[in-house]
Amino acid sequence: KGDFDRRKKKKHELLEEAMKAGTPFALWNGPTIVAWLELWVGMPAWYVAACRANVKSGAIMSALSDTEIQREIGISNPLHRLKLRLAIQEMVSLTSPSAPATSRTTLAYGDMNHEWIGNDWLPSLGLSQYRTTFMECLVDARMLDHLTKKDLRVQLKLVDSFHRTSLMFGIKCLKMINFDRDQLTDRRRQAECDIKDVLVWSNDRVMRWIMGIGLKDYASSLMESGVHGALIALDTSFTWESMALALQIPTQNQGARTILQREYNTLLQIGTDRSHHVQDPGPQQLGPPGGAQQQAVQQVVEVVPGGGGVGGPPTS
Repeated sequence: KGDFDRRKKKKHELLEEAMKAGTPFALWNGPTIVAWLELWVGMPAWYVAACRANVKSGAIMSALSDTEIQREIGISNPLHRLKLRLAIQEMVSLTSPSAPATSRTTLAYGDMNHEWIGNDWLPSLGLSQYRTTFMECLVDARMLDHLTKKDLRVQLKLVDSFHRTSLMFGIKCLKMINFDRDQLTDRRRQAECDIKDVLVWSNDRVMRWIMGIGLKDYASSLMESGVHGALIALDTSFTWESMALALQIPTQNQGARTILQREYNTLLQIGTDRSHHVQDPGPQQLGPPGGAQQQAVQQVVEVVPGGGGVGGPPTS
C-alpha cells in the first residue's frame, strides 16, 4: 500500500511539473505519458502497459493514427480509441504555447471520467440500466458530444429511441453549463426543495416532485424511464400527456390526469423557459383514447441524435 501510494504521488508530481513548466504535450516523456493515461484519462491497466512498451513520448502519442492505436497499443474497441484520440487532442491544445491562460477544463483532469458517468450521471438521468455498457466502453464526459447514433445503438445498447433522446438532452444540459461538475452539483442542491431550475433536476428529483403533487402511487414508474429535468425543460414536445404516459396513469383516471396537467404546466411556467409553449387544451382533451395518446408520444420518442433545432439534441 505504501509503495503504491508513493508511486501514485510520483505520477501526480510528473504531471504537475509538466503543466507548471508549460511543456507542450509533444515534449512529454514516457513516464509522464503513462501517468497521464492512468490518472487523468483513466485508461485500464492493460492499455497503460501497452503504451509504456510502445509509446516513449508525447510526440509519438500525438502522431498515432486510429489504425496505429489499434495495431500498436491493441485497442480494438472503437469507443476506447475515440476516448484516447479526444484526450490527446485536448492535451495538445491545452499545452500549446498559444493556448489562452483560461483554457483549463475539468475534463482534462478526469473529474468527469467514465466512473462519474456510470455511477452518477446516468442514474441522474434515469438511465442507470445502461451503466455497464457505458463503463465497459469507458465513456467519459469528453466523449459524449461525439457519440453517433450507431455508437449509441450498437456499442452502448441504447436501442430505445426515447432513451437516446433523454441522453441527448442530458448532454445538452452539460454543454449549457460548460461541463462544470461543481456548478451542476451546486445548482441541484439549491433546487432540492424549491420549484426552480428544472433544467438540472435529476430523475430522483422529478420523482419527488410527482410525490409532492399527490401522485405518489405513480412515481416509481419513472425509475429507469429516462425522464429528468433537462428533458422537461428543453424538449418542447414533452407535454403533460407524455409525462402521464411515462407515469403509466390510466386514461380513465381523470382525477390524476387533471392534477398532473395543472401541476406540470405550473412547473413549466415557474421552473423552465418553456412557459410560452404551455397550452391548456381544456378538459375535453384530458383523456385522449389510448391510440391517440400513444401516437402523440411516439412523435416525442422518435427524436434522435443529429436532430438539431431549438432545444433539439446536439449533432454528432
